[in-house]
Amino acid sequence: MSAVLDYHRETNYPPGAWEDEAEAARRYVGEKPLVFKDYGDAERLPLDVSAAGPLLAAGAGVVRSEPGRDYRGGTMHWRAYSSAGGLFPVEAYVAGPHGLYSFDALTPALVPVRGGDARADVAAAVGADAETFVVLTGIHGRTGWKYLERGYRHIWWDAGTMLANLLSLAAADGLAPRLYTAFVDRNLNRAVGADGAREYALAVLGLATDGAGTSTALPASNTVSLAKADGARFPLAEAAHAAGDLADAGAVQAWRVAPEGEEPMLDREQLASAIRRRTSVRKYGGEPLSRRLLEELLAWSEAPIPADAPRVVRQLVTVAAVETLEPGIYDAGLHLLQPRDERELRERMWFVAMEQDHPRNAAVNVFQVAALENVVGRLGDRGYRWAQLEAGIRAGRLQIGAFMHGWGAAASTFYDEEVSRELGTDAAPLLLVAVGPRA
Repeated sequence: MSAVLDYHRETNYPPGAWEDEAEAARRYVGEKPLVFKDYGDAERLPLDVSAAGPLLAAGAGVVRSEPGRDYRGGTMHWRAYSSAGGLFPVEAYVAGPHGLYSFDALTPALVPVRGGDARADVAAAVGADAETFVVLTGIHGRTGWKYLERGYRHIWWDAGTMLANLLSLAAADGLAPRLYTAFVDRNLNRAVGADGAREYALAVLGLATDGAGTSTALPASNTVSLAKADGARFPLAEAAHAAGDLADAGAVQAWRVAPEGEEPMLDREQLASAIRRRTSVRKYGGEPLSRRLLEELLAWSEAPIPADAPRVVRQLVTVAAVETLEPGIYDAGLHLLQPRDERELRERMWFVAMEQDHPRNAAVNVFQVAALENVVGRLGDRGYRWAQLEAGIRAGRLQIGAFMHGWGAAASTFYDEEVSRELGTDAAPLLLVAVGPRA
């Protein structure tokens, strides 16, 4: 018996689910929630009060805004990372030597939450030290408005694509990033003021800031009351999340493993430029991709993640148009597993990706998959969180890397069991990234 496996089975999409009229009528839960925290007239501090501020602005900030594009006729915002539906269910807090701050992506700025050294409480919950911590939290009420119970998966994907940016930028800046997915949930939630139900801690990024930042001490009594997360409740997801909680420091250390390697070092200017330009590209040209460049892209997406959890995700690639490669299904090393007719393969990608055009027209589709029963058997219910988060990180690398090569990319969801059947695997699909030359 596993709450997370029950959750996953219950939230799989069968063919036609998204188009069913009854499902469509239930899809949106009340009014669309706010997708940014409302800080009111709280004090804003410049980003450079902490080394994490500019990092968050570059890797998680707003990169474009367009008035009149929101469904209410308001301003539509695009952020530096991929977020399904633009619902932005992930928040970021910075714990430094002079206070706890909340990242205000709209201003952009850091909002002081309380003064004093905020690192001790985070370090105690995580069981590790860092000169600065970035704590990511998730709010299911935002993404659940559209995706209901399945929105819990989207929270982890969004956190992963954000972390792909933050990890790569931090490495390029020499901040020696470390990702912590094991922590005492109750204590970490308390440290950032999350209630653990509507808003809960997802992951912690530790940074070796070497004294960077110009932070000045805040009075220990300086506090701001942040609006609590709202929106509908989702009992299946809440049960799945609670099943993965770690209760004490001993459980944290028992779950944790040593990182498999360091975050790859990329050119900072090229990386930042690609992150700023990234968007969800759904129209592709017909020319084939360079095999050499695709190999480079896949090598980055496959590279170690400096996390406290073992690798559980593998990637399978459907190739429709790549120089010197015949159409078919490949592993991430571009070894052919199953040859396919190109036209048939494109049509099947259209179908399994919920009858969306961009996976059909893409040169390649990269699926992140995991044998979830084995993951849970090995790592417990918390392993489900990590599998979804790891998939998001690898998918985020693919999207940014595609833009670094001048291509386009877009993440997508799918009919779960149809994907496994099409790929010839018992593993569960977690995320899909279509990649191709931009039209």
